[in-house]
Amino acid sequence: MKKIILGILVVSLCTVAANAQTMKGDWMVGGSFALNTTSNTTVSLNPAVGYFILDNLAIGGTLNFGYVKTGDIKSTIIGAGPFARYYFGKGNLRPFALTEFLFNSSKVDGIAETSSTNNGHDFLLGGGLAAFVNEHVAIETIAGYTNTKYSGESSDGGLAIRIGFQIYLSPQKMVETYKQGR
Repeated sequence: MKKIILGILVVSLCTVAANAQTMKGDWMVGGSFALNTTSNTTVSLNPAVGYFILDNLAIGGTLNFGYVKTGDIKSTIIGAGPFARYYFGKGNLRPFALTEFLFNSSKVDGIAETSSTNNGHDFLLGGGLAAFVNEHVAIETIAGYTNTKYSGESSDGGLAIRIGFQIYLSPQKMVETYKQGR
């Protein structure tokens, strides 16, 4: 019986989520997190805010806070830049295409207590899937090709995978709800 009730709740949440907020004039606020522990350890946090200039098309800005450790060399990265997203479909599982360009500054601490600061950029081209858990919140996965280049260094590219969430806000819908409640 508990499984049946849980199933009904899940289906109800999915049905409510079908009216996701990706309409012109809406906002999105959230971010993503990445962790890579292959030959080096990389951790990054990417908060973002966007505005839907057209139905399903959002543009905005994102920040990048990252940390990379390779052996005894540690890098702290701070960056900012624009992004664009286009969502497909109307259901509670919404694929999207994403492009992002970040201007980064990296402080590198090396062996023998030396440090340097490098400026560069990071470009991401990929896609993702937004799984709406209700009308305003989605859990996301993002995968794509990333290319990083710092001054005086060759570029480095590869696969980037992130997980995150977004909160979708609709000022128009909030005003309508307020007017109905009066």
